[in-house]
Amino acid sequence: MKLLAAVALATLATIVWAQPAVNELDPRAGDFLVFPVDSVSRDANDAYQAAKYAEAARLYLTALQHDVTNSGDIYNLACCYGLLKQDTLAALYLGRAFRAGFDDVEHVKQDPDFDSVRTRPVFAAVVDSLSALADSTRARAGTQVEFEATCLIPGYIRLPANYDSTRAYPLVIGLHGYGATPKSFSKLYERAGSPEIIFVCLQGPYQFGAGRDLGFSWTTWDKNDSTTAPRAAKLSGDFIAETARRLTARFKTGGTWLLGFSQGCAAAYYTGIRYPSLFQGVICFGNGFDTLRFTAADYAAAKGLRVFSSHGREDRVVEYAYGAASRDFLKRRGFKVTVADSKGGHTVPEEPLRQAVKWMGAK
Repeated sequence: MKLLAAVALATLATIVWAQPAVNELDPRAGDFLVFPVDSVSRDANDAYQAAKYAEAARLYLTALQHDVTNSGDIYNLACCYGLLKQDTLAALYLGRAFRAGFDDVEHVKQDPDFDSVRTRPVFAAVVDSLSALADSTRARAGTQVEFEATCLIPGYIRLPANYDSTRAYPLVIGLHGYGATPKSFSKLYERAGSPEIIFVCLQGPYQFGAGRDLGFSWTTWDKNDSTTAPRAAKLSGDFIAETARRLTARFKTGGTWLLGFSQGCAAAYYTGIRYPSLFQGVICFGNGFDTLRFTAADYAAAKGLRVFSSHGREDRVVEYAYGAASRDFLKRRGFKVTVADSKGGHTVPEEPLRQAVKWMGAK
């Protein structure tokens, strides 16, 4: 196994320089700078969600030719090869993803995309080597502990084009998914038809990654302390609730709503159920929540909260059944739940998003 690991890592370290000569005075020499890398990356994600893994791999490779630092796309490329049962390529690009900054070994060990190659010698050797490297890095860093702190966290506010401060607008607090940013999540405003709402996107408190891969989470965890994740989730909920209070004091509002996607959906559920007096409803795309976290009294106190739920039936990131089970549970508890599922994957589809705007009563 050690020999295999050494051979695999040596392969990962090989870089082939075969670039064409560049004429620095040619005005077209920098045309690669205007390549639509973000669009190609999104197309790759769409192909992955549609289970077109070979096409997704080609698109990820195309995007990465113009951004070799995107560890998320490199990792997703490795996932495609895992799903295509290409163990050597999955191992190769998994190692390259870690070199670019991806470092979540525990996620790799549980990711179903690698199930078909997980026990293959070349792939297992790379995972073992990366796991040993991660353990060594943690050991040199010392023992992880968590401390509570008060700090300033940025968010983004979108106001209607003809905003009138004397008029009441629905206030929608947007909670992005795991690894995303509030700036990217604020783009939902246009996809929803730029409705007459106050749309405020908050940033998750927990940062990870760097550069183009910089992202945020609504919770964090410590494998040596099982209380860390629920404590972090509670603090995030407190932050969201306090922000809602401050925003309603700042703006004239006609009701406050939580809109979350993926991990942000779970945060919306948790916050809404814990603070039902602050919110009229919860809009959730692509996730559910741990229904055992609350008591019967909690649900009874919060059942006036309206719920809009949309989940892609082909979601490969968060199983459709999980989101459906969560909303069915709330229905049994007396919550008024509106369902607008889609046939796609782990996304916020435009049509259900616009339905959610109408469901709120916004224009």
